[in-house]
Amino acid sequence: MRNKNHHERGALSVISDALPRLRGTTQKVAEFILNSPQETINLTVTELGARVGVSDASIVRFAQSLGYSGFHALKLRLAEDLVSPMLIVHEDLKPDDTPAAAVQKAMTVGLRSLEETIHILDMAVLDATVEALCQAHQIVLFASGNSIPIAMDLNFRLTKIGLSSRFSIDPTMQEMYASLMTAEDAAVGISHTGSSKDTVYALELAKQRGAHTICITNHSDAPLTRHSDLCLFTATRVNHFREERMDSNLAMLALTEALYVGIYITRSDAMVQAVSKTSRATEHRKY
Repeated sequence: MRNKNHHERGALSVISDALPRLRGTTQKVAEFILNSPQETINLTVTELGARVGVSDASIVRFAQSLGYSGFHALKLRLAEDLVSPMLIVHEDLKPDDTPAAAVQKAMTVGLRSLEETIHILDMAVLDATVEALCQAHQIVLFASGNSIPIAMDLNFRLTKIGLSSRFSIDPTMQEMYASLMTAEDAAVGISHTGSSKDTVYALELAKQRGAHTICITNHSDAPLTRHSDLCLFTATRVNHFREERMDSNLAMLALTEALYVGIYITRSDAMVQAVSKTSRATEHRKY
């Protein structure tokens, strides 16, 4: 049971204090984290499980036994033990940086993430994803947290060019959409970490219903990839405090833009007609 000072204590202190009473898999996880804290904050729950030789569920239970909501929450506290508070805002910032220098660093990191994403992008997978979306009777998007704006933007774009696309910010609605999908549909899960429970569960449901499943994520070994027929990856550095940093969002948006352009080119004649219709229908909203 967590004590009243739990939130004031560092994660390493909490784990060290708990170690004598731990047994079996939880002891193995604790010992790995204490021996390799810096490595731990760079790992996903799946990667840590592979290092230690335990299941994802064992790691989550370990974190919860210490009073954290899950492994992600434990990593946040662990990172706070290891890095400067200035890095909570941006990992390249220094205390003596001017506002102009800080802005330049943020923009540079964003550009670098785009270049690195292009470098690792598997064009064969991108082509297959475009084809799957073009052929789908219905496209359903799944996302939560900071990935919601990315899904909303993609949903808007797909609808504008005449595809049947659906997205809801409500996780219950996402699950309902997933449960009604068929083999003629395509499901797209969007998650920077690939570990968002709601997104993983919705994509898993869609796959069980026979839908073509696609994921867009930053981690090749993440729970979301297990339920995906096609995986598109971004290349952004891990930030232990802020998943909503600009470079991860830029990379995600760049991939969805690539899909949009690919679909438009593949079905250009139909797309042009759809854009004309949707633009005329909404032109009264602009001065």
